[in-house]
Amino acid sequence: MMAALLAPLPAAVTILLIIAAIIPWGGPAWAEMAVALLPVCGIYFWSVRRPQLMPAVLVFVLGIMLDVLTHGPLGIWACAGLMAALAGRVVRRVQPRIGWTSSAVCLVATLAASTALVGALEAGFAWRPMPALLYAQALLAACLAYPLLAGLLSLLDPLWPAADGRSLFLRGD
Repeated sequence: MMAALLAPLPAAVTILLIIAAIIPWGGPAWAEMAVALLPVCGIYFWSVRRPQLMPAVLVFVLGIMLDVLTHGPLGIWACAGLMAALAGRVVRRVQPRIGWTSSAVCLVATLAASTALVGALEAGFAWRPMPALLYAQALLAACLAYPLLAGLLSLLDPLWPAADGRSLFLRGD
């Protein structure tokens, strides 16, 4: 009963991250892009910790929601979210064999691939190259923000029964 009530919580938290991504913070362009990567970070976190609560259909819908709210071409953030969800599931499967350092490398690689995908798709839709420095700065900021975000999201993790022995690289069970 309690698990059924808690099932929408990861989606609700990711929607809060989407709302944070669309708020005009007034910072430099790379900061706006880094904040837009936070929902992707949330999707990655939940895909590693509780993949059954972050199915691909939900990830796609959340990505489309971010596309609509940022007035971007449809599918850009959905593709980035699906890439993060897939990477999170892969890390979840192989994590006992690769350890936390390699898990951190997988996180950075996932965020880099998501950032590159978003940049390439935005450049393709705009028919002009996008500044690579913008995406590099956003990637660095998102990688530095992930431990804080994962730490906050891991406070919600004890609400569910214990995960099957797999820990996130920041927190062991």
